[in-house]
Amino acid sequence: MVSMASQAATHFSTHTTHLPSLENLPVINLFENCKSMEQLRQIHAQTIKLGIMSLPFVQNKIIALSSALESDNMVYARRVFDEIPEPSVFVWNTMIKGFSRTKCPRDGVSMYAAMLRRSFKPDHYTFPFLFKGFTRDVALACGKELHCHVLKFGFGSNIFVQNALVNMYSLSGLVDMARGVFDSSNERDAVTWNAMISGYNRIKDFDESRKLFKQMVGRGVLPTSVTFVLVLSACSKLKDLDTGKQVHKYIKDREIEPNLVLENALIDMYAACGEMSLSLEVFENMKNRDVISWTTIVSGFANSGQTRLSNQISSIDGCGLHECRFYSATYVEPT
Repeated sequence: MVSMASQAATHFSTHTTHLPSLENLPVINLFENCKSMEQLRQIHAQTIKLGIMSLPFVQNKIIALSSALESDNMVYARRVFDEIPEPSVFVWNTMIKGFSRTKCPRDGVSMYAAMLRRSFKPDHYTFPFLFKGFTRDVALACGKELHCHVLKFGFGSNIFVQNALVNMYSLSGLVDMARGVFDSSNERDAVTWNAMISGYNRIKDFDESRKLFKQMVGRGVLPTSVTFVLVLSACSKLKDLDTGKQVHKYIKDREIEPNLVLENALIDMYAACGEMSLSLEVFENMKNRDVISWTTIVSGFANSGQTRLSNQISSIDGCGLHECRFYSATYVEPT
């Protein structure tokens, strides 16, 4: 079987035009300037030619770059990894992160299991990287057991690991488990609160989402744009105009620059509460609008019985009513 090293060396000898003057550049600069897998293969071959592939720094860089640059799989990264006799924890974590990024969570779990079999201990980066790629099925199958591993290795109080656990349990619909982690946290940042509020939105417990937001603000934690979108979505479902207006005032008072998703959430909240004049005001002040913006404002007028205005708005800017209706189902509550 042809080794990875010999393949890379062959590639280098036949493809040397993409990175000019390779031999005159320090390897560190090559890594920093690498923008594609084609370039990385050449750099890899150069490290083999120079006899420095065994250096941990070089191994880390090649694994990290191949994990980040491969668009839809981890084939090259895995082949490089398999030729490293003693991968560092950084390399293991990078591989796990890569599998999460390429939506291969089961491969990430397998990599974690292999890490343990070879007597490498995870660190506080391992579990957030691992949980980030989880689908609902993987979270349900592996989540609780991996939570035990978190505790076993002493990361139960690490805020990044806690945030990853809350998000993982919320994703799998185990909101009570997520809340257990949330309530036991000694330190919570906006990410922690957002993950928990998102979990309640997922199971349509919008009243609890609203309560959590008020607790968050009451404890002096600064909400983010994600927080506002989440709570506005809850207000929309609850038709809670008072809280929705308070959120809008909070945004204005702190001169928070609204983004497109946040403005769409404001339009939706006001429309759901029957305040079409306020919904239209937000809509008209937007710098940019997408299909969801048009869909929400048109649907709002139609649902409030103002079909004439609905038809007039839908004909503006090339967005026909039929098109808006077609896309109306694409609006999903933020997570």
